[in-house]
Amino acid sequence: MTALIDNKSPLVLYTDDDMASVLMAEAALVAAGYEFIVANSGEEAVQMFAQLQPDLVIMDAIMPGIDGFEAIRRIRAMPTGLHTPILMATGLDDLESITAAYDEGATDFLTKPVNFHLLPHRLSYMLRAHAAAHELRRSQESLRNAQRIARIGSWEINHKNSSVELSDICRKLLCLPADEGLVPLKDAFRHVIEPSVKEIQSKYLQSIEDGAPFNAVFTVMCPQECREFKLRVEAEAVLSEDDSTNVIGTLQDITEISNAQQQIHTLAYYDVVTGLPNRAFLYEKLSYALALSQRVNQKFALLFLDLDHFKQVNDTLGHDMGDVLLQQVSTRLNDTVREHDTVTRARSGDYESKTAVESHTVARLGGDEFVVLITNIATERDAAIVARRIGAVIAEPFDLAAATVNITTTIGISLYPDDGSTSETLLKHSDIALYHAKENGRNGFQFYSREIHEASIARFSMEKKLKTAIDEELLDLVYQPKIDLHTGAVVGVEALVRWYDTECGNISPVEFIPLAEETGLILPLGRWVMLEACLQMKKWVSEGLAFESVAINCSTVQFVRSDMSQLVAEVLEESGIPAELLEIELTESLLLQDTEQGIQILNDLKGRGVQVSIDDFGTGFSSLSYLKKLPVDKLKIDHSFVRDLVHDSGDQAITSAIITLSHKLDLVVVAEGVENFEQCQLLAQMGCDQMQGFLVSEPLTAAELEGWLRKPLSLESLRKAS
Repeated sequence: MTALIDNKSPLVLYTDDDMASVLMAEAALVAAGYEFIVANSGEEAVQMFAQLQPDLVIMDAIMPGIDGFEAIRRIRAMPTGLHTPILMATGLDDLESITAAYDEGATDFLTKPVNFHLLPHRLSYMLRAHAAAHELRRSQESLRNAQRIARIGSWEINHKNSSVELSDICRKLLCLPADEGLVPLKDAFRHVIEPSVKEIQSKYLQSIEDGAPFNAVFTVMCPQECREFKLRVEAEAVLSEDDSTNVIGTLQDITEISNAQQQIHTLAYYDVVTGLPNRAFLYEKLSYALALSQRVNQKFALLFLDLDHFKQVNDTLGHDMGDVLLQQVSTRLNDTVREHDTVTRARSGDYESKTAVESHTVARLGGDEFVVLITNIATERDAAIVARRIGAVIAEPFDLAAATVNITTTIGISLYPDDGSTSETLLKHSDIALYHAKENGRNGFQFYSREIHEASIARFSMEKKLKTAIDEELLDLVYQPKIDLHTGAVVGVEALVRWYDTECGNISPVEFIPLAEETGLILPLGRWVMLEACLQMKKWVSEGLAFESVAINCSTVQFVRSDMSQLVAEVLEESGIPAELLEIELTESLLLQDTEQGIQILNDLKGRGVQVSIDDFGTGFSSLSYLKKLPVDKLKIDHSFVRDLVHDSGDQAITSAIITLSHKLDLVVVAEGVENFEQCQLLAQMGCDQMQGFLVSEPLTAAELEGWLRKPLSLESLRKAS
């Protein structure tokens, strides 16, 4: 910015060895508001300029020592003197002297004798022009910086001579030499990757013809940096001074923008863990497959699969190893689908069929759920081939860093158009088929059918009814007594849940308990059962019908997914019964899933004073060494050993061994399912402590149990009754 613009008095350096000229100039300039300093020689002028940085210099041409021409050259060599206005005063009026003055960097010149009355006005115009030039330079510099930061360059094509003028940024973006000058049009895009060159040429010629603007995106392979740039060109045709049509435009590096867009697309359409297409991408592929299959009348299959017991991998090895397993599964699925391409290509002769083949898709929906889209199949046999291949490759061991893992997969299959004509319907039906495949034992596949759909609807209806029954407390508890095998005294009861539905009648626990576990309804159901049984126990205690405990069965899901210790604490506080009156029954298979965690939970329960028993002992293939580690009070012999106890020597040996082992570990032994007195006698002889079963009583309502308890009971009465 000049001194004039800054509202300060401009500083003028006047260089002349003629004192009279100096005095007259000083009088005129000071009166006009300028500050005035004098140098009497060229050397002095250069020194004073470097020290004082004047706003304007008036330089005499002929002086002792270095002349004015050399002095100007030296001032212009300084960074601060590059743009300072310099007015050369010369008595030389030949053209060579004037040209020399401009060549050395003079801004303007005036001839002697100088008209000192007009000199201030001359300087004012020079300073104004200097200010305008400064603003222009600053604007140009700002534009250059903006273009550099945005990586935007400008260019102009001269259509007459087929050459292009490029800015420095354009040259850099197109990987061209910086000092190449005008570039032949055919060479300007020599590093552009085909086929974009033809597209740009076509649009350029069209713009010349109709005057319309155009744009294009293309890729440059830069040989110097050995990497690619993504560039966007924006251009329009303009008339040049000679009335010919040129094309001007900009060129911008959009590599980062393109990469960001690609990343956004990847995040939106691909799974982060496996890199497979996600649900959104799958729906797009399904829409395409539906449109194509409708047009060419072809079938396709949708395979919905998940990994059997994948949760155990996460629980035992951790989620990181679980992700590694999912990645390896993804690779195997992709390889299997590519192998299947050969099955359909043998039948594909037209272009659209081949396109359909190439659109086979493996997608991950989340968790351990995957979907495989197999296009262009002839019959369901093709889908079955793929399903069998998938099952076989997934069943092969997976080598993870932490361990070798063996898993299987279960698959549900729906077919277009047989099983649906929309993406949502086909996915839903393949999911229904998957569920029924799991019900049939997992590690296999199931095609969708109307029958399994109806079964699914029935299951959903039952689930809805069960939720309503739990929420509105429409379930009932019954209680089966347990007696001492030696005295016949009632020592406790086991609470069992029953469900009567007004539409379906009595629904067996064998049906609704597994459903409750699958849907998570077992958690509110289990809490209700425990609280209801404890409240009933509190009532019996207050009425003087006390016995040792009320036993509650604990589901595997309830034990793993809820805070069992906290739940028991809450129920005991709400019901108000002593902890020792509550007995929790757990299956041995449940404890085998995670022995250490199970022991910790059992210790918490025992610490609260709650009794713990192991139910169905002998059916879980457990190691007897675990038994000594478990903090439990009782062990219940499964009814499968009791049923043929009288006639089966093997059952007798196993039962006797369980009783002996349990007593060695100070455990009370309870036999389940005792139905006749011969079983009762044999168990008593073996030393079994307690029993329950139809010999004693079937499960009773609370009111029925109260009446039953008031009747005399002895082993002799059981013998007579049997």
